[in-house]
Amino acid sequence: MRSLTIALLASAAAVLAPDLAKAQVIGSYDNFDCFNDTGVTAEGFEIDVQDVSKADLTREFPSNFSTTPWVIRYGLPAVTAYDFTVASPDAAHAADAGHKGVLITWAATWNGTQWVAQFGNQPFGVAQVAGNGTPYVASPTYTNGDSCWYYGLGQAYPASGCDHFGISFAYGVTPGLISYHWKIPNPLAAGQLINAAAEASIPPSPQLYYGVPVAGAAPAVHEVAQAPEHEKDPALNPDLQFGTAYWVKVTTLFAPKRALLDQLQKKAVQAAKTPKAVHWSLLQRAPKLNPAAVEMEDVGDDVIPVGNREVTKQYEYFKFTGAYKAEDHAALCNPATKCKAPTKTTYSFKLKGKNGATITVTDGDLGGYIGAHVNAYNIN
Repeated sequence: MRSLTIALLASAAAVLAPDLAKAQVIGSYDNFDCFNDTGVTAEGFEIDVQDVSKADLTREFPSNFSTTPWVIRYGLPAVTAYDFTVASPDAAHAADAGHKGVLITWAATWNGTQWVAQFGNQPFGVAQVAGNGTPYVASPTYTNGDSCWYYGLGQAYPASGCDHFGISFAYGVTPGLISYHWKIPNPLAAGQLINAAAEASIPPSPQLYYGVPVAGAAPAVHEVAQAPEHEKDPALNPDLQFGTAYWVKVTTLFAPKRALLDQLQKKAVQAAKTPKAVHWSLLQRAPKLNPAAVEMEDVGDDVIPVGNREVTKQYEYFKFTGAYKAEDHAALCNPATKCKAPTKTTYSFKLKGKNGATITVTDGDLGGYIGAHVNAYNIN
């Protein structure tokens, strides 16, 4: 599966069939932490969504924090519609040719001399600038996910090297291709931002579906997690070669109460007292012109146990540091064949601005942490 037309809806209820339970996906298509991997200080972030209008968006983080919109250094984003069915896109948005869509852009402000990420009324009541952008940190500290904002990291947030972003779609909206880019200063024009050359490395949000209800059968939610459609490595030919591989650690839990949007945080998943199931998968996009190539995805069906109303799934992404085949770039470390999934990875965190997180890897070709998505699906 290569389609990124994912419809994860925030706080939208849909009747699946007459006289059957209502289903609700909680959380947006994008609700995530992302580390700055550009090599320089970023001054903003862009989500590009094809085939939707501004009216199709119901939330642009942190608009759900109406009284404290400065919980991230950039505050509220600008939403700009484009129509490249009648006009030609600029070079940075060449992939949008032939499409209408929107750009959601979080950005610092140019004050005539430098870029400044405004601070507004911080949750901690301290008037301070949250850095002059998102710093590049070569070896970022593993965060306790959904943490790259003031309520997650506290005073450690400005220097963390990451930020939190998110959008939600109205019920029934199916977006087209979605891509992410950090915004960096244009070295040729002071006061202008451009997209970083490489797409931000976090994979797209997984898809959660409720299938056709079967009379007498327990409800089940189908999930699919994929590698990014866009390739960061320009040396790879997406038509003939496999893409960059990623490790994903999937944590699943069920609960008798409905999931709420503000509970979709990794720290909430960690603190949950209900049993959790954990597994690892390798994600890798298959060559487009090789029908025999196998797309590496994390695919499964979560049967909702009796007495429960929702499933929450946490996806943590890590770099793959194993070897690739020379001829087609397929990962040699494959959990279905030769690869031993990571089993001895340990995490340790301290929250509230004293983040001393560490990650120790002992096997499995597991590299650095990239980011995380947390999604949930309510079945009634």
